[in-house]
Amino acid sequence: MIDVLPLSELEQMDQADKVATLQKYRAAYTIKDLSQAWGLSNPIQYYMWLKKQQIYEQLVRRADKFEPSKEWKRMKESERESERMPVKGLPADQFRYGLDTDSTGPELAHVFRRLADFLTNETGHFRCRIELKALPQQASSGGEWKEEEPGA
Repeated sequence: MIDVLPLSELEQMDQADKVATLQKYRAAYTIKDLSQAWGLSNPIQYYMWLKKQQIYEQLVRRADKFEPSKEWKRMKESERESERMPVKGLPADQFRYGLDTDSTGPELAHVFRRLADFLTNETGHFRCRIELKALPQQASSGGEWKEEEPGA
């Protein structure tokens, strides 16, 4: 197996070296393994990092590109592995997608664009609940989310 460099070192490489290194990693590791090695909370952040580095199109095959139904299935499979308890799955024509992350505006915009692209070609009705709140500039020490003030 190949030793995985920290993301900070990868970011210092030129684009061609970055792409070549990541292709080697992808041949030896899963995206989940790489995400864990880099301390990313989930594989979606790996794709968002690729986009931020402007190498997404060079590394992601069309079949691997973000689709909410596939990501939901992956999340449920990983939950099953960690809990080792049976989880009732959704029928093949249904999906659920959840996102709970602290991210920058551009990263969230990318996720929302991907969701919009997906929904453009879907028929049927969907239920959607979105909560978006600005975080303080400095990380608070375990503070809870506060409800909005009336009239805010």
